[in-house]
Amino acid sequence: MKQNYNFALNEVLKSEGGYTNDPNDKGGPTNFGITLKDYQLHIKKTGTASDVKNMTLVQAKMIYKVKYWDAMGCDGLASGVDYCVFDYGVNSGIGRGMKVLKQFSYEKDPVKLINLICNERLAFLKNIRGGEDWVHFGRGWTTRVEKVRTLSTRLTKSITPEVVTHTGPWGSAVAATVAVAHYTQAHWPYILGFAALSCVVAGGVIYLIQKGRKTTNVN
Repeated sequence: MKQNYNFALNEVLKSEGGYTNDPNDKGGPTNFGITLKDYQLHIKKTGTASDVKNMTLVQAKMIYKVKYWDAMGCDGLASGVDYCVFDYGVNSGIGRGMKVLKQFSYEKDPVKLINLICNERLAFLKNIRGGEDWVHFGRGWTTRVEKVRTLSTRLTKSITPEVVTHTGPWGSAVAATVAVAHYTQAHWPYILGFAALSCVVAGGVIYLIQKGRKTTNVN
């Protein structure tokens, strides 16, 4: 499982929020973005709205991993594209997410692919039920898709997903620190070797200087 999974899941959970039972949402009772139907399928066949309301975060994460991330093959997708497709599947169904991914499979550049998927996603959302749902959810959907676009694009360029959401005056410093730490860990054997070689060279230089001083004193 790629490290992007935890990042993607945390962002999805932020977007989905807690328990809702909006009459305008055909999903019905929902918690952590998990519907009653999914709860009954993966946790308890006789589950009720009350069960969904009391669902644990551990249960929700298990459903997300099995039903969405694994089912959509996100581990096999490019960094950034995985989160983009994962969020689409959660929001509009895995069938839709996979269909759109296949539709743009000709695009090999991850950033361009992310933009194609997000543009199509917005167009699709605007036309659900002739635009009726957009009246109620349009602003929130737009905010969500644009967040996915931004973070997914950053993931394509980031050494590690932890740095992509750091903003503000300390953002660059945090990102730089993480990058240096990552580089140091990956190249530690070479760094040690270089340090050892530097010590040998420095020792040789000191020896030659001392030898030169002794020769001068004898003369």
